[in-house]
Amino acid sequence: MADAHDIVVSDLTVIYDTRGRVVQALDHVSLCVARGQMCCVVGPSGCGKSTLLRAILGLVSPASGTVYVDPGRVRDGMAFVQQDCPLLPWRTALQNACLGAEIRGDLNTVIVDRVKRQLADLGLSGFEGNLAAELSGGMRQRVAIARALESRPGLLFCDEPFSAVDFVGRLALSSQFKYMCRVRGITTVFVTHNIEEAIFLGDIIVVLTGRPGRVKRVYRPQLSVGSEDAVKCREAPEFSELFQSIWRDLGDNNNE
Repeated sequence: MADAHDIVVSDLTVIYDTRGRVVQALDHVSLCVARGQMCCVVGPSGCGKSTLLRAILGLVSPASGTVYVDPGRVRDGMAFVQQDCPLLPWRTALQNACLGAEIRGDLNTVIVDRVKRQLADLGLSGFEGNLAAELSGGMRQRVAIARALESRPGLLFCDEPFSAVDFVGRLALSSQFKYMCRVRGITTVFVTHNIEEAIFLGDIIVVLTGRPGRVKRVYRPQLSVGSEDAVKCREAPEFSELFQSIWRDLGDNNNE
């Protein structure tokens, strides 16, 4: 893992003024994500996880603090997968996954074949020709992930992208997603409510308190078993210890 940091958030505070009501979403949040790392952000509902993601993307202006994103990695490309990424209903799964290349004007048979393989890797073999309405919510999310990864981004931002996927499919998808990001050296910020998912995926795990979100603790999982397998990793003795520790952190939020 390279020492260079692609993302540095320093003392970030975000305050919203919604219909005359001032709400502080984040309070002096700091974190660093190194080149090729996956940073998972967990915390209670409404703690500012999505706000943090949008602040890093430049979609939200901070009240104070700074956000640095390496310009070179920005030029490599950025992708954002939301909790419910809409697909164009009149296009097939394959056509939706190829949309980025089509917009860029570089769609060709090589890219189409690559996207087909990617859809197959994500469990959609045989569904490439199905329209969006013919796919389940979990399948549509897989297409959205394929669309994001097709662009070969240097930076990937995910806001609970697996929430619509069933439990068994989510485990398989987590393993494949982690492999793809690691092989391609993608720096990823991944928001999730799922502690087990964060332990498996995260090179670092940032636990936020209740609103206003502050950094409660930062973990750096080192799993001795199944670090590339979302099922087998649960056999690692560190897994249970990490789960219990993060669970206690989240429980403490109720008293803050």
